[in-house]
Amino acid sequence: MPLNSRIINLNEEQDYRLICVSDIHGGLDLFKKLIEKVDFKQSDYLVIIGDFIEKGKFNKETLLYIKELSEKDNIIVLSGNCEAFISRLILQKNNCKKIMRYIKYKPHKSIFDEWIEELNINIDEIDGDNLQNILIQNYKDDIEFLGMLPIALEIEDFIFVHAGINEKEDWKESTLKTFLYCEQFYKKNNKSGKTVVVGHWPASNYRDYSINCDSIIDNEKKIICIDGGYNVKKIAQLNALIIEKTNGEYNIYNESADEFHKYIVIEDSFGTKEIPRKIGWPNNRIEIIEHKKEFSVCKRLDTGELINVKNEIIELGDEGYYCNQDYQEYYLTVDKGQVIDVVDIYGSYALATLNGEYGWIKKNFIEKL
Repeated sequence: MPLNSRIINLNEEQDYRLICVSDIHGGLDLFKKLIEKVDFKQSDYLVIIGDFIEKGKFNKETLLYIKELSEKDNIIVLSGNCEAFISRLILQKNNCKKIMRYIKYKPHKSIFDEWIEELNINIDEIDGDNLQNILIQNYKDDIEFLGMLPIALEIEDFIFVHAGINEKEDWKESTLKTFLYCEQFYKKNNKSGKTVVVGHWPASNYRDYSINCDSIIDNEKKIICIDGGYNVKKIAQLNALIIEKTNGEYNIYNESADEFHKYIVIEDSFGTKEIPRKIGWPNNRIEIIEHKKEFSVCKRLDTGELINVKNEIIELGDEGYYCNQDYQEYYLTVDKGQVIDVVDIYGSYALATLNGEYGWIKKNFIEKL
C-alpha cells in the first residue's frame, strides 16, 4: 500500500477543538480517565497517534476499545511502531521465528500474552508458523486493523504522526521508518512549515533538569512532543494535547492524567535550593562509591559527579550499575497543609511531585488522603 494513501487530510474551515493522545500502551483505564477529564464531546476531534498497545496490562481491551472509537467520524486513529510491529510479526511468514523470540524474551507485557492465555496455548509446545496461523484464524479483524491504520494526519497548520518526519519541505516524502520509529525528533529540523505533533519519545527525555512528563510545546521549532512515558517509565502520565481554534486563532495547551496518590503534608520540610541535573537513559550508569542505608554515594559515569542515589533506584545490569528510572538528588520544599502527589514509597522516603517537579520527602511528614 503506497504511503500517501495512508495519510489523511482534513480541511476544517470552522472553529474546532481537537484532543490528541499518544502512547497509551495498554492503559485503558487511565485513557478513559483522561478523556473524561478533558470533557471530550461529539463535537470535538480525537486523534490517537499510535502505540495504544504493548507494555501495559490491558492491551486486548484497549485494542477493542480503540477499534470501536475509530468507527466514529470525529475520531482518527494512527499507527505507531507497536501496532505496525505486532501486525508484521503475525502476517509476514518470514517472521515465524522472530515472533517466538519476541514472545519468550520481551521485557514487558504484550497483547500476545493475552491472546495466548485466552486461547490456552502452551508457547513451549508450538512453533511460530502454527502460532501465526492460529492467531490469524482467531483475531483476523484485529490484526488487519493494526496493519492498515493510517500513519499521518494533516489538518490546516498541523501534522500528526507517531514518531516524526524527514527533514524535507515535502514531508509526505518521509519514509515509513521515520513516520513510526524516528528517535529524538525534537532534536531534528522541521522543514514542513507546519507544527508537527509527535509521541514515541517521552517528553521527559528531553529535559536535562526535570523529570516533568508534560508535553513540550515549542512554537519556534513548530514541534510538539506529547508522550508522557506511560507504562515505559516509573514516573509517567498520559498527556492530552488540546488545540482550540477560535476565529482563526489557536489556543494550545496540555492536560494529563496519572496514577499517583494524593497525600497531605503534616510537617514543613525545607528541601534542595537548586535543581540538579537529571540522570536518565541512556546516560544512567553509575558506580557505587559507598553503600549506605537509604541513599548510597555514587559516581555518575557520564560526568564523574558524586551524587546520593536512593538504593531502590540502583540496579545491576550486564554493564554494571545503573539507575532504573529517571533520578535527581532533589528534596521537595513543602509547607504543612499542602497536597502533593506521591509516586511511591521507598524505605523512609516518598518520591513525590509538587508544581511539576519530582523529589524526596520523609514519609512521616505526609499522610495519605
